[in-house]
Amino acid sequence: MKKILLVLGFIIVIFGCLLMFFMTPDKLIPDSPAGKTVYYTMVNDFGVLNEDKRYDYKLTAYNKKGKEKKLEFSAGKQLREGAYLQLYYTKLRGVTHWEEVTFEELPKTVQQLYTK
Repeated sequence: MKKILLVLGFIIVIFGCLLMFFMTPDKLIPDSPAGKTVYYTMVNDFGVLNEDKRYDYKLTAYNKKGKEKKLEFSAGKQLREGAYLQLYYTKLRGVTHWEEVTFEELPKTVQQLYTK
């Protein structure tokens, strides 16, 4: 019984150390780009107002290399049509933060996609 508790305790300690290593506080802050993939998109619809009084958006976004991904997120206000957005995305949480950027702030590969 003591061996089982010792092994279980050891596993918990190892798991805790790995969790602290991979989950730094910066990665848990929604508006921090640490540990997140940054995508860029242009608002091309008005969003759908949901029951929580938030606007839901489903937009095509691109990473800095130009790889396309369909992303869903919500905003507390209706976004301006034609606005360019920078989105912070994680696999588990989805889009954690967005902010409006200018066309000049977009990576060159994304700028080329939007000038076509």
